[in-house]
Amino acid sequence: MAISKVQNAVYIYEVDASVTASFLSTPTEGNLMIALGAGSTVVTGNASISGWTLATSTYADKCGLWYKVAGAAESTDVTLNWTGSTSTHLVIEEWTGLSSTPLDKVANYYVAGPVTSRTSGTTDTTTVADELCIAGFKVGNTVSAESWSNSFVLEYRDSPTPTFLLGSRIVASTGTYETTLSWTTARYAGGLIATFKAAVTSTWIPKVIMVL
Repeated sequence: MAISKVQNAVYIYEVDASVTASFLSTPTEGNLMIALGAGSTVVTGNASISGWTLATSTYADKCGLWYKVAGAAESTDVTLNWTGSTSTHLVIEEWTGLSSTPLDKVANYYVAGPVTSRTSGTTDTTTVADELCIAGFKVGNTVSAESWSNSFVLEYRDSPTPTFLLGSRIVASTGTYETTLSWTTARYAGGLIATFKAAVTSTWIPKVIMVL
């Protein structure tokens, strides 16, 4: 089964420590759900989505990427609880064609100081050929005229003045993967990336039996 997106990004932002985004339809059992979140306190010890796993985090640990393989009768609601956060972002998506143990490689990058571009970080070499790359960026203030490198495509930006952006790329060969987000006015920013393995396709080899 080829990797493909099932449900487009659903986004929510609240001046609160707990936010809930809801899929439009029930996620299919075995599909990959991803969530990018950002808050005003650090992820470590503060931020979690019940039943989900944190893949990586960035921007002085105030932005994180979570994932989960959907179970039977999966809830449409995804709640990010972020202790002490006074401004919390959450965006979710559903993808199909991924492994039941999907996470492969991760990377992240942040260096203090205003810039007009930021790398996601570069992953180690991926394990299998077919993978889904998910990249996320949190910017300290609004940006404009943003662009992605290395064939990544925009999944979500909190329009019209984005500070929180999600992108993706489906790849068909092993390698190291990275994207750089660029914009106009210098801002503080952090980037992250995670790759997810495609489901293994079984190969059936027929046997020939000769009857004499």
